[in-house]
Amino acid sequence: MRYQLGEVLKRVRQSKRYTQKYIAGDQMSRATYAKIEACNMQPTVGKFMHILKRLDISYEELTYIQNSYSLNGKDKIVHDFIKLRTSAEFQKVNAVYEMCTEYLKNNFDNVVQDILYVCKAMYAIHIERSFEKAFPYANKVWERLSKLDNWYSIELKLINNIFFCFPLETGIAIAERALGEIDRFSYIIRNDDLKSSYLLNLTILLFKNHKYNKAYIYANKSIEECTRVKRFEGLAVAYIRKGVILDKMEKSEQGRILIKKGLSICKVLDLDSMYEAVIQELHELTSLDIDHFIAGDTD
Repeated sequence: MRYQLGEVLKRVRQSKRYTQKYIAGDQMSRATYAKIEACNMQPTVGKFMHILKRLDISYEELTYIQNSYSLNGKDKIVHDFIKLRTSAEFQKVNAVYEMCTEYLKNNFDNVVQDILYVCKAMYAIHIERSFEKAFPYANKVWERLSKLDNWYSIELKLINNIFFCFPLETGIAIAERALGEIDRFSYIIRNDDLKSSYLLNLTILLFKNHKYNKAYIYANKSIEECTRVKRFEGLAVAYIRKGVILDKMEKSEQGRILIKKGLSICKVLDLDSMYEAVIQELHELTSLDIDHFIAGDTD
C-alpha cells in the first residue's frame, strides 16, 4: 500500500507534535499547508523542501514511510547496491543483478542499467577471473559517467567497482578524482565506507602493476581510513595487502605479521566469505605458504 503525500506529511507532523502553522512557517499560509495535507494541493519544489526541513525528515525517510515502511523498485535496487560492502558478497551481488533485470523489463533507467553492468563486471572479475570480460561492461558505465560534471553517492559507488578495469594511469586518474569528490561532499555522501573502498582498490591496482612503493602508501591510507570509520573487515584486507606489499619489498617478516593479523580479524569477527576471498587473493598474489597462515604458523 502506498500512502498519498499529504497523508504521510500529516502523520509525521502529528507524531512530532508540530502544528500546521509551525510547518507552514513564513513560506506559505497555514491554509495552504492544510490543503497539502488534505491531498487537495501538490506543493511546489520549494515548498516541498521547506516542509521536509521543518519536519526534520529526509526525502528517503519520507518515501520509505509512503511505501508502508518498505522499499521497492529502483529505491530498493539503489539501497541494496550502496549497502554492498565488498565484491566477495556474491549472493548479494546476484540478488541486485536479478532485481535490475526484472526492473528493466518494464522501465528504462540509466542508474539501474549501470548497476546491472557493474554486477556483470563484478561477476566476470571475481567468478570468471577475467578482467577482459569485465572491461566492456565497465566501459559502458564509464561512457556515461565520464560526461557528468559532478559525481555523487551513486556515481561514486558505481565508479569504485570499475576504475581498476582500465589501464593503470587512467584508473589512478579516475580514482583520484573520485576521492576528491568524496572529500568535497563528505557531509552528504551516504556511504561511510566509500573512501576506504577506493583506497583499498587503489592499493591492489598499484600492487598488480608492480608499483609497490605507491601501493604501500595507499595501504597505509587504507588502514587509517578503515580505523577512522571502524570498518573492521576493510581493516583486515588492508593489513593483508600491506603485508603482501612488504613481502614484495623484501620485508617478509613484517609482512607475515600483518597478514596473520588480517586473517585473525576475519576469524574473530566470523567474516567467512571475506576470509575465503582474502585466502584466494593471497594465493593469486604471493608465493607464500598460505597453509601455514591458515594453521597459525608464520615460520
